[in-house]
Amino acid sequence: MSEYDSGVVHGSLKLKKDSKLFKKKSKKSKKHHHKKSKESDSVVQGVTQTEAEKKFEQVQRNRQKERIEKLASKSHSERVREFNKKLEQAPEHNEMPKVGPG
Repeated sequence: MSEYDSGVVHGSLKLKKDSKLFKKKSKKSKKHHHKKSKESDSVVQGVTQTEAEKKFEQVQRNRQKERIEKLASKSHSERVREFNKKLEQAPEHNEMPKVGPG
C-alpha cells in the first residue's frame, strides 16, 4: 500500500441532507376546492355577441363554404392538368439549372 491509499474512501459520494443543496419537497394536497358564486355564473351566461360579431362570423362561414365548393368542383386530375399547363407556360429561366456533365 502507498501512503495515498490510507485516506481514500471507496464507494459512492454521500451528501449531507442538512445542507442547502437539498430542499424539502412540500406535499400538496390533491383536493382543490373551487367555490363558485352565483354571480360569476350569471355574468358568464349574460354575455352575448354584438351585431358586428354575428355578422363577422356569418361572413367567415360564407367564405369557408365558397372555398370548399371551389376545391370540390374540380377533380384531382383536372387540378394536375392545370398545374402542368402553368409549368409549360412559365419561361425557361424559372427552371432548375442543370448541374454536372451532360
